[in-house]
Amino acid sequence: MGKQSAVLLALQKVPLFADLSPSQLKQLLGICQQENLEQGTALCRVGAESDRMFVLLSGRVEIRSERDVSLVKESAITTVGEAGMLTGERRSATVIADTAVSVLTISRRALFQLMHEDPTMSTRFYRNVMMTLRQKLIASNKRICELLQEQARSG
Repeated sequence: MGKQSAVLLALQKVPLFADLSPSQLKQLLGICQQENLEQGTALCRVGAESDRMFVLLSGRVEIRSERDVSLVKESAITTVGEAGMLTGERRSATVIADTAVSVLTISRRALFQLMHEDPTMSTRFYRNVMMTLRQKLIASNKRICELLQEQARSG
């Protein structure tokens, strides 16, 4: 299997790109830049412009708050930075490579152009974004409840 085929298979596993046709996935891959980053490299920092998102193909990243508190670690295959990229708001967290990582970088401008040219892709993508963010919100709420319970037991 070629490198491009392997990356296309990885994109198919990303919930954000569920239901995209093979040709749409190929178009998406065409706007991606693949990067290999060393452990400790920042993918993005709090307050920076949200001009791109990342598809984590391999490795693990740590998401840190504005106060540099570790919030969560995400492992491949997943996306990072999609919410800020879509809303245009500045980054609300710092993302650091917890291990060596391989990522696909998707620029906001290129993605928006692609979605403008293909309204079906746009509809599917935004539906998937909503579902992905909902799942992340549920997981965050569960973690908050666990932390509150731990605090109540120890306090």
